[in-house]
Amino acid sequence: MSDGSRTPPRLFLVAPEGLTAEHIVACTKAACGAADVASIVVPAAVVRIAHDLQALDLAVLCDGQAKPPCDGVHINADADMAALRKAVGKTGIVGVYCAASRHAAMQAAEAGADYIAFAQKSFQRREPIVGWWAELFEIPCVAFDPSEIKDLDILLPQCPDFIRPSDAMWASPEEAARVSAEFMQRITA
Repeated sequence: MSDGSRTPPRLFLVAPEGLTAEHIVACTKAACGAADVASIVVPAAVVRIAHDLQALDLAVLCDGQAKPPCDGVHINADADMAALRKAVGKTGIVGVYCAASRHAAMQAAEAGADYIAFAQKSFQRREPIVGWWAELFEIPCVAFDPSEIKDLDILLPQCPDFIRPSDAMWASPEEAARVSAEFMQRITA
């Protein structure tokens, strides 16, 4: 990291809809073998793979709904936070995607979100939203737009806690390993 005072960000994976459960597991295993991966958001249709992914020491979040055996849920800011918090319990994770809305992010944090995810490529008032959040709040933030290596020059100085790598990683396990390794080299350089 540029200032040396913060922990380097970890990778935050988001499995796209339409992939087989086996493909998601294979790509995720490859990514975990090449990088420091913290968590993965999976479509509700494939939550049966949660145990396989948890065995990789990942937090597994279901996209849009609380479904066992996932560790939590990843929701949009307009979802019923109270109901989802009740569904996942006190120890479950509730992550909230707030696009580029400062207001939605602050409301989600107040309501008990465990992390805030931003569309970091959308800036408000020419100020990078991830940097704004990281500077003012302790709740972790995710740079949620899929990022390319070139994006890290702008993103790393903003100090996100988690970064979502390029969706190119889902092409194959080999591509997952390559993309993840490149990210880790750049993040830890």
